[in-house]
Order: sequence, then structure tokens, then C-alpha cells
Amino acid sequence: MIIGMILIGTLGAVPFDMNPRAEALKKRAFDFALRIVWFCRELRKTWEGREFSDQIFRAGTRVGANYRAACRARSHDEFVAKLGPVVEEADESVYWLELIAAARATSDPALPALIDEANELTAVFTQSQFTAKMNQANRKARPAPRPPNPVPQSRNPQSKSPNS
Repeated sequence: MIIGMILIGTLGAVPFDMNPRAEALKKRAFDFALRIVWFCRELRKTWEGREFSDQIFRAGTRVGANYRAACRARSHDEFVAKLGPVVEEADESVYWLELIAAARATSDPALPALIDEANELTAVFTQSQFTAKMNQANRKARPAPRPPNPVPQSRNPQSKSPNS
């Protein structure tokens, strides 16, 4: 069904008022989460793999979920606050993936690419958080806009206005 310029019920449809960069980053985080899900299926074959799998599954899938929540923030201050958990989960994903590699818990060839993507997402979200905080500080440093001067009214309640 098409309403205006928005496709309803179509996977991948982008609402017309969304930031294309934010939408691309949402997709990238979603794709990362999906790759983590597939990776965890293979990782669970050993007892330590099951333990690692639980940790990386949670951290890796929360990156995209938390970023989506941040994008739905009702204010810039809320957006800045919600970016914190995104950065934390992305960085935690790096930690678990590096630990899995160091422990040689898997020989899955997907691991190096996942580590690279987790590092890149951490860098992107860290920079996004920094930029958002700088924008927040700049907004707070600017003086509030003053309302325009009202049209002078007569102080004499008995006087008639030209429009009456």
C-alpha cells in the first residue's frame, strides 16, 4: 500500500523525513547483529563457546537496537543520552570478539571481519556521540531567541482601535 511517498509494509522502505545517514547506520548495525546471530550458532558447539556466545549475542544485537531507540529520541538531549549505551555495547562487542579470537574458541573465518566491523561501529558511534555532545553544548551556549516585539497597544482602554 502506498501512502504519500511512504511504502507501508515494504522491507527497506525509508520514510521521507528520515536522515539517510542515520538510516544507513541503522541498516549497518542490523546487518552486524544478523552476522553475530549466525556466528553464535557456530560458536555454541563447545562449552566455552556457549559462554562466549551468550555474551557476544547480547552485546552485538543490542548495538542496533539501542541505536534505533536513540534515533527515536524526542529531543536532542535524549538522543545524546541514548547514544551512550550504543557506544558501550559496540565496545563490549569488540572485547568479546577479541577474547574469542585470543582464546581460539572458534576457527570460524567470519571472526576477523566481525572484529573489524565491531571496531568500525565503535569508532562511528563514538564520533557520533562526540559530535552530538558538541552540538548539545553549542545549543546550550547560544542565547535563547527573543520573541519579536509585540505591536504597541494603546494604554487607554477607552480608545478605539482603527479596526473596530
